[in-house]
Amino acid sequence: MRILVIGYGRLGRQLVRQLDTQKHEVVVVDKERSVLERSDRDPRVRYVMGSAIDQDALRNAGAEKADVLFALTRDENTNLMVAQTARLVFQVPHVVAVVYDPAREPQYRAAGIDTMALTVAGADFLVSKLEGGPGRPATFQDAWAKTQGRSVEAATVPLRSADTSGPLYAIIVGGGRVGYFLGRALLENNLEVTIIESDKRIFDLVSHQLDCPVIQGDGSSTAVLEQAGASRCNVFVAVTNHDQDNLIACQIAKQHFGVPKTIARVKNPKNEALMQKMGVDITVSSTAIITGAIQSELPSSRIRQVLDLRMGELELMEYVLDTKAPAVGKRLRDLAFPPDCNIVTVFRAGEAVIPRGDTCFQQNDTVMVLVKMSGESNLRKMLLGP
Repeated sequence: MRILVIGYGRLGRQLVRQLDTQKHEVVVVDKERSVLERSDRDPRVRYVMGSAIDQDALRNAGAEKADVLFALTRDENTNLMVAQTARLVFQVPHVVAVVYDPAREPQYRAAGIDTMALTVAGADFLVSKLEGGPGRPATFQDAWAKTQGRSVEAATVPLRSADTSGPLYAIIVGGGRVGYFLGRALLENNLEVTIIESDKRIFDLVSHQLDCPVIQGDGSSTAVLEQAGASRCNVFVAVTNHDQDNLIACQIAKQHFGVPKTIARVKNPKNEALMQKMGVDITVSSTAIITGAIQSELPSSRIRQVLDLRMGELELMEYVLDTKAPAVGKRLRDLAFPPDCNIVTVFRAGEAVIPRGDTCFQQNDTVMVLVKMSGESNLRKMLLGP
């Protein structure tokens, strides 16, 4: 059995000590080099340094072939994001994540993740879930019921409708520069705003500078969101510096409180599509935006994104046909366009050409296309080549 252990703190080390590393192939992932260089580490275990919320780090650790993944870091949101990535991206059959907030357990268990309160997530218990045997739980669900004294069923929270009778209510998680200026802009547009910030220093600054409620606490905590009135929130925005915190906060807002619109700031552009699959309505990556803007302005660039319509997973793209473009010299009707796209117009020598079936593409044409994100790569190859 191939086992991934994320986090080599006290619990992770205890788990590895009790695993039969001759019988199982064990890989440990931790972002701290000093932790992985401990003198008492098992020589049969493979140790990988990296942040497990990065898909590349999980792939390097062999997540694609893993049978079980244990997310055992000290950060609950990291555990939940890693666990969901393991399920969605790498299809790991069994995923276990340590959590601290019992109110989070139902929705994540419904997603196929075994969540365990730290008080019952001892290494001996985790090993028993792998080894089986007389007197040991036969399934993850049995193990949970035995240790908790109850079974957990998923609770479905319906999305609430936006109330248009009064001002829109927005909750912002993260009171740093992004959260501060966003809050100020929303207040200037007569929205009701509450800001949640965990750092005492930032909390003190924002609470004195903005005329709105500011709560000090964890924006992904159900208790804190309850205090902020998330059940009547129209728009929930998470803009902390940590992708995992923004993701989990948005998921709790939507799944536990039924908030209709969630928006998350994303620092690692690779996490953007993943977080959308995990239920975040809108993701904003300043890194991706700036990179795209730079690439669009490069003289050699033949592709430019004009508009990103996340609601329908659509993009409005511009393609410049050069001498190597396979579409040059061909009529529109002779090209096998992907089904989820539509030619908007063709710009030629400063003039707009309304595309028809007999329109023949020429060198230096700029072709504007509305296309589904999933089909953009095929469209690009057809117009511009590999």
